[in-house]
Amino acid sequence: MIQVNKIYPALCKLASCLDRADYEFTDAKTIKTKQEDGLVKEEIKTVTLGHACNNHVVEVNKMLQDIHKS
Repeated sequence: MIQVNKIYPALCKLASCLDRADYEFTDAKTIKTKQEDGLVKEEIKTVTLGHACNNHVVEVNKMLQDIHKS
């Protein structure tokens, strides 16, 4: 059976801009989980940090860099 899900468009993350996002900012995070046998399993997951419209790519990138400094 085919399942139909409603999708919600991503919006620009800059201030009150409500334009539809053209860009997605992602990062890779290492997730460690301990298994029953005592071994530690490491997985790399991609996480979405934010979105930006075509007019605010540079500004959102700078904002996300400031927020997510490693």
